[in-house]
Amino acid sequence: MSKAKPIYDVFLSYSLQDAKFAVEVARVLQLSDLAVFDAKTMLQGKRMEEELWEAMAESQALVVVLSAAEPSASTLFEFGAAQGWNKPVYVIVVDPASARIPTFLRKLPVFPFSRLEEVARAIKNSTGVLTDSEKTVLIEEYRRIGEPVDQLLSEPALLSKLANGFKRRAKRDVVPEELLRTLLRLRKSGKLRTAGKKKRVKVAR
Repeated sequence: MSKAKPIYDVFLSYSLQDAKFAVEVARVLQLSDLAVFDAKTMLQGKRMEEELWEAMAESQALVVVLSAAEPSASTLFEFGAAQGWNKPVYVIVVDPASARIPTFLRKLPVFPFSRLEEVARAIKNSTGVLTDSEKTVLIEEYRRIGEPVDQLLSEPALLSKLANGFKRRAKRDVVPEELLRTLLRLRKSGKLRTAGKKKRVKVAR
């Protein structure tokens, strides 16, 4: 039996110079029962890019760790991806007085390490956006469309169709990215069968 893949709650982003500090940030988040994805601790492999995409897509928030070091190119990329997914971004610094906060992060709330537990609570409170009954509606709408989750990502019209169907039935307006994130988590946990249009079977005469 294959080992179940973890479902990540937090995508952790940092420069190599901040690795030791990032380890402590990850530890505190994990003590709050949040699953943390750290790309820099993963082994390189053929599925590296896929793992990164899945972790970013399914995570509830991006946590950026900063000290006196400049943010890395990967942090810039990951911040842009988080924005594309409408995810909240939390900036954690060792010393707010000495941290080099780039322009693109200055409009975000910055938290010292001493307030990290507050950040963890905020992330936990944002999980489970959909109720169980709403998840049922989402799954039904997903199956009605009949396209795999990855296809919804590449075709905005299909994702919009899913969101409109969910809104009509659930009487609630949820951003499409959140619906897609929920589907990804359901699929990874084995609670979502792969959708796909049924092929017609020719009957021999």
